[in-house]
Amino acid sequence: MQYKKGDRVKHPKKPDWGIGQVLADSTGGTVRIFFTHAGEKTMSLDFVQPEKLSGDVASSPILDQLNLTAQPTKDAKGKVLCTNCGAPTQFGETANPKRYQLGWCEPCFKHSQRTFKDETTGETRYIDEFRTIDGIKSRYGPH
Repeated sequence: MQYKKGDRVKHPKKPDWGIGQVLADSTGGTVRIFFTHAGEKTMSLDFVQPEKLSGDVASSPILDQLNLTAQPTKDAKGKVLCTNCGAPTQFGETANPKRYQLGWCEPCFKHSQRTFKDETTGETRYIDEFRTIDGIKSRYGPH
């Protein structure tokens, strides 16, 4: 199976990785994918065939808001701005690789790692599934 840049997929055996977006056309038997809960992965197509998604199941506010190809935006002092909230952030050598890939500041990243039990389905979910351009929804469902 061939994958094109921008295709939305999911890993057939790792649903906890969330929805992924293909970063580049598949070549040489591999494909690079950014997953909402696992970051960037390079996968061998000899061992796994990600499932292509379309329609409502391919919808992901997280992937829609991420610009996976843009250079980081900087403020007047040269600090990289968080791609989630727009606050100045700093990435050192010890920064979490996933946080660096996302381009998020430390508070956004720490908040996104929190989980909660979905009272409707009983599943454990990540808070960042409910991020919006208006900010972080810290509770599931209506307030």
